[in-house]
Amino acid sequence: MGAPRRLARGLLVAAGAVAGLAGGARLDAQAVSCAAGGQEVARLVFEGNAAFSSSVLGNGITTTPSSWARRTFGVLGERRCVDRQKLPLDVLRLLVFYRNHGFLAATVDTAVTPADRGAVSVRFSIREGMPVLVDALAFAGLDGVPERAELLHALPTMVARPFDKYANEETRAELTRRLRNGGYPDAEVFVGYDTHRAARRASVAFTAVTGPRVRLGSIATEVRGFAGAAPAMDSAIVRRTSGLRTGDLYAQDALERAKRALYQTEAFAQVSVTADSTATPGDTTVRIALSATEGFRRTTRLGIGYGTLDCVRASGDFTQNGVLGGAARLDVRARVSKIGVGAPLTGLESACPQANADAYSKDLNYSLGATITQPPVFGAFVPSFTIFSERRSEYNAYLRTAPAGGSAGLSRQQDAGSQAVGYSIEYGRTEAQPALLCAVFNACVDADREAYGRFQRLGVASVSWSHDAADNPANPAKGSVIRVDLRTAGGWTGSDPRVRFSKLLVDAAMYWPFPGDVVFAARIRLGAVVGPSFTFNGDAGYVPPQERLFAGGPTTVRGFRQNELGPVVYIPAAYDTVRANGRAGGDPSNPADTVYFRARGDSASQRIVPTGGNTLMVAMFEGRFPSPVWSDVLQFAAFADVGQVWTRGGGTTLGFNALQWTPGIGVRVRTLIGFIRLDWAYNPYQRPAGSAYYDTSLASGGALFCVSPGNTLRVTSVNGVAQQATGSCPSSFQPPRPTTFLARTNLSFSIGQAF
Repeated sequence: MGAPRRLARGLLVAAGAVAGLAGGARLDAQAVSCAAGGQEVARLVFEGNAAFSSSVLGNGITTTPSSWARRTFGVLGERRCVDRQKLPLDVLRLLVFYRNHGFLAATVDTAVTPADRGAVSVRFSIREGMPVLVDALAFAGLDGVPERAELLHALPTMVARPFDKYANEETRAELTRRLRNGGYPDAEVFVGYDTHRAARRASVAFTAVTGPRVRLGSIATEVRGFAGAAPAMDSAIVRRTSGLRTGDLYAQDALERAKRALYQTEAFAQVSVTADSTATPGDTTVRIALSATEGFRRTTRLGIGYGTLDCVRASGDFTQNGVLGGAARLDVRARVSKIGVGAPLTGLESACPQANADAYSKDLNYSLGATITQPPVFGAFVPSFTIFSERRSEYNAYLRTAPAGGSAGLSRQQDAGSQAVGYSIEYGRTEAQPALLCAVFNACVDADREAYGRFQRLGVASVSWSHDAADNPANPAKGSVIRVDLRTAGGWTGSDPRVRFSKLLVDAAMYWPFPGDVVFAARIRLGAVVGPSFTFNGDAGYVPPQERLFAGGPTTVRGFRQNELGPVVYIPAAYDTVRANGRAGGDPSNPADTVYFRARGDSASQRIVPTGGNTLMVAMFEGRFPSPVWSDVLQFAAFADVGQVWTRGGGTTLGFNALQWTPGIGVRVRTLIGFIRLDWAYNPYQRPAGSAYYDTSLASGGALFCVSPGNTLRVTSVNGVAQQATGSCPSSFQPPRPTTFLARTNLSFSIGQAF
């Protein structure tokens, strides 16, 4: 694995080099451009700074070096010059910065010295000195507050820490916020301090003027109809949906939650929730004015798109607000994919070769559903009820048909994430490759495979939690996103007795910004399917293919095609008849002649069927940087993905030495529908060994023959029809490693960032 790792590191270094062409080491938006005769800044150096990094200090001043490309090659990039009049102001800015952070004795000197090619080097020499420390911290005006201890917990200003004016302001604002959420709408907090520079000590005092503690009084509710029409919703329903109740302790955040709850119904175009500021002095209640203007009662959205695995896809959504005589919302949705390759809407097979090659794209995939969403309950949780019918497939793996199903759930969407609990039940069946059923579920005879393809109930209970602290959902540059999903099924959830599993998925991504609009992103995805007792050992029961774990493709390990990382079985295009001695030939109709079927080793004719697994680990690392030209719409990336999918209990050993690295490069183009992404990844690995089956056509009887090398399943002829003895099909077939560089690469096209 050393070679792909070295290649991955090389690609990331190349990404950094190209990023420099796009802007390089820019630290500040106030960079000084060069006028005629200006002195270019070749270097910007900070020395003596221990408490704060050079990048932090550079962000607060005007002087900025030329871009990386300009400084390195003398061409391209942006040329930036020193402004002699603004240089003393930069010194002052640094002094103010240090002293506001408690370094009252800090001094700053600057020097401009010649550098290469007539440019200059700007140096800031800093003597930080010792900071003034907070040795006394007092809070006044809070003795009458019952939750005083909670109010003072984990505030930024602390004893024995540097005297920091920014921390003092954060503490003042946080105390004010906590008081106004604890029943004190008029609370104000003031800060005072006394510093002793010689002794390096400071005392800080916060004084709170809380005013009276109040509760919610009357809630005056006004509902206005759309475009001046009569309102369709009763004011009592609007008040109940807001979650505000007379007698509750006043909380400023509760007013914001009320607005959010009303907006989430999508029935209102404008919402206002305010507290009456004209209350009589000494009054222990506050009146609330709630005003809502209704929006469109009905909306319709239509869409059409294209994907390599879906061919043409179309969607339609209809929303009706104010159903069931209240604030409930009805959403009707329809999705159709495989248009062009799926019957009865065919005719685009040549334009969609990858979808056309999929055995489960021969029929249209569809999803029809209707959802009723009720106003929030239980602390802003939104209840919903759904009925649906669908047919969906996973590329080269399975086809799930559910004529009828339904679900119920409670979900809460917040600024920083979401939480949801749900239950779904559907009546359907899963069609999978006979070879997959035989290899994964030991259903190698027709009766067993028929049982797996029979319609049955699948009831699943689920819990999900997410925390989204990224700055942009479409193109994040900093922050993090974490999601946890738990799904479980068994007899207690209404599933058929043989359907029992528990699946856990954890997905986390982090984003770090760097100068020059460069972003480094990392993601890890872990998953496991465990048994009814939540043990990681032994059989997890029958796990429907759609609940198994897959990896490979544009959003996981990009060196592999969709779902093809991990366990697979092979469907060779042809096989040979061989005798027991290994020589070709033999007569299955002759009882004296022992005959076996063996696959031909032509890797170009193999079809790969991903079987999925019950354990998954994927990590993705990516550097994203703007193009030197058209940087607003064009973006490059260098990445390295690593992962594996295992099947515990099948003799597989979990270990990091089994992880497979695939580095690559990519291009992203910003469009109205998001980033269009093209990724090219290198995969140096040989295909894993797996069972090989010859899947005869239905016209030929639909027989399934094990053709793995070395199998000892004897073949005989009964009434002229070949039959194979039952038994285990060994995982001994392994296609040869591709011999050319291009054959070891994988090109993927998709919409949206990989993560």
